[in-house]
Amino acid sequence: MKNSMEDFRRQLRHHIEASGLTPEEAARQIGMTVQSLNRHLTDGYIRSDSEAKYRLWMRSEGGTPIQPQAQQPRLFRLEEVDHSSLTDQPLPIEFHADKWTPDGPLNVVDIFSGAGGLSLGFDLFQGGQVFRTVMALDVNEPMVRVFNDNHRQPAAGHYRVAREVDLSDFFNEAEVLAFYLDHYGHVHGDEKLLEALGQLAGIGLNGLVESITAVDLKFLSSLTRIRSTPDYMQAWQELDSNTLGQTSVQGFHSMLKLPMTAKGSPSLGALLWSGSHLDRISDADMPVVPDDLRQEVAGRLEKLWDEEFAQLISRREGTGRGQLASAGKKIASFIKFMQHGFAKEIREAWLTWRIARDSLRIHTFGNEAVWQELQQLYTGDRRVAVVVGGPPCQGFSRIGRGKIRSLREQSVHVQYDAQAGDRRNYLMHQYVLFIGALAPDVFVFENVRHFQAEVKMPEGTFSAPAVLQQAIQETSHEGLHYQVAHRILDATQHCIPQTRERFFMIGVAEKATPQHPEVQDAAAWTLQLPRQAAVNLMPALEGLPDPFPASTPRGGEGISAKISTSLERRPGHLPEDQFINWLRSAPPRGWPAEDVPVDQVDAHYARVPREDDRMFFELLGPGKRWMDYRADASPTVAALNEVLSALTTALREHQDELPGILKALDLQSVSFLRDSADGSLSLRLLLENIPPAPGELAHHLAKEGYLAKREGQHGDWLARMRADRPSKTMVSHMGKDTYAYVHPFKPRTVSVREAARIQTFPDWYRFGSVGLVDAFTVVGNAVPPLLSNQIAARVAQIFAANAVQNISLATATG
Repeated sequence: MKNSMEDFRRQLRHHIEASGLTPEEAARQIGMTVQSLNRHLTDGYIRSDSEAKYRLWMRSEGGTPIQPQAQQPRLFRLEEVDHSSLTDQPLPIEFHADKWTPDGPLNVVDIFSGAGGLSLGFDLFQGGQVFRTVMALDVNEPMVRVFNDNHRQPAAGHYRVAREVDLSDFFNEAEVLAFYLDHYGHVHGDEKLLEALGQLAGIGLNGLVESITAVDLKFLSSLTRIRSTPDYMQAWQELDSNTLGQTSVQGFHSMLKLPMTAKGSPSLGALLWSGSHLDRISDADMPVVPDDLRQEVAGRLEKLWDEEFAQLISRREGTGRGQLASAGKKIASFIKFMQHGFAKEIREAWLTWRIARDSLRIHTFGNEAVWQELQQLYTGDRRVAVVVGGPPCQGFSRIGRGKIRSLREQSVHVQYDAQAGDRRNYLMHQYVLFIGALAPDVFVFENVRHFQAEVKMPEGTFSAPAVLQQAIQETSHEGLHYQVAHRILDATQHCIPQTRERFFMIGVAEKATPQHPEVQDAAAWTLQLPRQAAVNLMPALEGLPDPFPASTPRGGEGISAKISTSLERRPGHLPEDQFINWLRSAPPRGWPAEDVPVDQVDAHYARVPREDDRMFFELLGPGKRWMDYRADASPTVAALNEVLSALTTALREHQDELPGILKALDLQSVSFLRDSADGSLSLRLLLENIPPAPGELAHHLAKEGYLAKREGQHGDWLARMRADRPSKTMVSHMGKDTYAYVHPFKPRTVSVREAARIQTFPDWYRFGSVGLVDAFTVVGNAVPPLLSNQIAARVAQIFAANAVQNISLATATG
């Protein structure tokens, strides 16, 4: 029988006391930090690997970690696929661009860009001659870094194409347009545009940035002073640093834009209009903001702080076991920290800062004259042809879809409204805001497939696509109207070796819609991609050597792995050939990877499995999931449980009446056997046959929380992939663990490069400048570029047909 966590804590405390060691000395011997040891000795959650360290120390055992053994790949053959059984989906008409090319690439803006998978398909269409991404925005710095590592950067100006921006921070359409024009002017060296922006609203955009920067500097100075007070320093010493890593605590800071609680100097994140350090702006130089506006902003911000702190209090009582209960204690620790006297000073400094900052922006961009000035500057080559993006989709996941109300109203005066439901859905408001501000000819919206699901609410049925469609059609100041269509696209039908279904919505502006008798709805036509036979996983793995272990030290550009020369571009037109040719394609001229050898890839590193996990991976058959090894329908297991249940009852109620041999049975042991005789017994037996890691009593996966997993309870969280089938969906959770992606014939999980190939990132696309966790997250969040490239081809044909039509009309009337 396993000891409880509390029993283990008592044993550990007793062993330290009996050894006559101080916590510092014990921590040094064990190989733990003293902070972790103290936390584990009280009530902190103890992971299995930490528990193993303690057990080894208490037994005075040593040794080095066991390294995975080299494995020979198992032989297998791909399943034959009859490609003749599938035909292209019938289409009403094909437009052709052979009589038209744009005078210059059409501008694309990518919002919620991630690593750029959605816009990359547009950038790579016809070698970059038709589309170019001029601005990409994302709040996640590693994603922005990967984007910029791989895209051609402008020679002019000091902005890079991708920028770290919190898109929830934009107030209205005028601010979006001003931000875009400022970005475009710096990126493309448009001096006339920058000069005009310098005179905007009297103060000019530069003056506004200087004023906001002065407000930021004053706030940072106030916060630095508060952090240096004895009261703060004492409370900081008592605060467990692990508390600040808790998700809810981080979310509190994020929602308020409050610098993360720390001991040192505070710093602001990627806020809108944050400039370089300036200290020459005085209060007298700042625009005068009306008092009624400041009071309105103050009331909203006071409410925001109070609501966010109330959210923390409501989450203080962690439920469940292990890490979940530990989270509640961390939140409680932070709440205690924020109940000191200095917290009131922090709140007042934050309010003063945000009131000044937000009021300046609202006063400037809420001015109708400013909007008109910006509209006059937004002409010609500066205009955006295509906006692409997919807001984070958690609010529309299978669990807890929120409802969205008043999208149109929110896009005009975009303050957070509790009626919007799940606050993560608020980012969909921002997508609408960008469409209204930039008025593109085409927009592409991507989200999880469940985005289209209808949710029954007390006041009726809620349809997210319908609300989004209506909001986009009605949001623009100019009354811009779109033909809008949406559908689910299955990646397996479009040369992507992955079962990935996603919701796509396309909008084509009425002024950009070609008139053709066979095309009644250009938006719907754009999403009618030709269907092709599925591409299996194996081609995505071909040519790669064994990956480097994730622990290998690597420089800024990551590890370079050499590809086998057997993976060559193919002359055929089968889906598999198209996929491989896409992987092996060269980057556009002038892009960073242009000089990278064609036989080199980076980021080919994978997590090294524990030895006991490696042995379990060996037992998994192709395509088998953890839950597939349960035996819930076994009559033998059912009979065994029935017998053990009866025996348990007899031992409990008739101990004195039982024969001698039965009296020797231990009730606790029999009860344990009874509880083990369920559907997980087969899994338990497999795991018990694997030697536990040094210091552990049993295989770490043989815990009840793992063994209970089944259909609907993440029973596929540990699974081996099949080489002769498309992969399961790549997801951002790979950043946390990749157990759902065990290699089809090796006892390890997939590497970052293998995951990137499954997502159809070309081999030249680099991920090596970010760590393993961020790299997997970046890859898992992406839209497969090969899929977006096929959408880009359809969008290009819309532009071509419209242009040819306009040329013909001009010729006929000329």
